[in-house]
Amino acid sequence: MALQVLDRCIGCGACESACSRGAISQADAFPVLYVVDPLVCTDCMECVAVCPVEALVVDPRWAVCFGRGCPLGTSRYLGWECGHGSDRCADCGSALWRPPAGEWVCSSCRHGSGARGARCPKAAAARRGASTGWAPSQAGGAAQG
Repeated sequence: MALQVLDRCIGCGACESACSRGAISQADAFPVLYVVDPLVCTDCMECVAVCPVEALVVDPRWAVCFGRGCPLGTSRYLGWECGHGSDRCADCGSALWRPPAGEWVCSSCRHGSGARGARCPKAAAARRGASTGWAPSQAGGAAQG
């Protein structure tokens, strides 16, 4: 799913401190605004709980991790883990997944034993965006609201 930061952000940094994955960082803007990297965001919503001005909202351009649209949310991938964008395939850029008691694999280009050919919807959206000039680092940029 990932989140986006609305333009009412006051730049306090509470969201960045609350994000244990490091998915939130300062944007190159003044006043200080923050952006969310949708490939690293795990949809935990901890940042939303600490924002004093409710400036973090769901970004509809991204699938929900382990939810609708994510192959790991199906019974076929029960027990699998996701690298949540912090570890990506060197060949195709897709998120790496790990089967129960197995090694990390790229299911998109099928590198590694147990790879099944499914794709991470967040990585796929990032690839589509890159081909149109829209980058994941812009995804969480200040939005109107």
